[in-house]
Amino acid sequence: MNDFFSSLEIMDYVWCFVIGGLICVIGQILIDKTKITSARILVLFVTVGAILGGLGIYKYLVDFAGARCNCSYHRIWI
Repeated sequence: MNDFFSSLEIMDYVWCFVIGGLICVIGQILIDKTKITSARILVLFVTVGAILGGLGIYKYLVDFAGARCNCSYHRIWI
């Protein structure tokens, strides 16, 4: 476990926080400014993620903000 944490740099965590925060901001704006329910926003995000994954774009987002995770969940999308 120490090898995992020592291999990550602090900027990896910062980018994960920034990208995750931007996704949350988009969701919050949709909740505040529209009448879309949070359940439908969740479905929207999952659908957009599936479309981005199908087009091969999601891979670049994971590479950019994925903190270089080596878990099996991460490998599914690459």
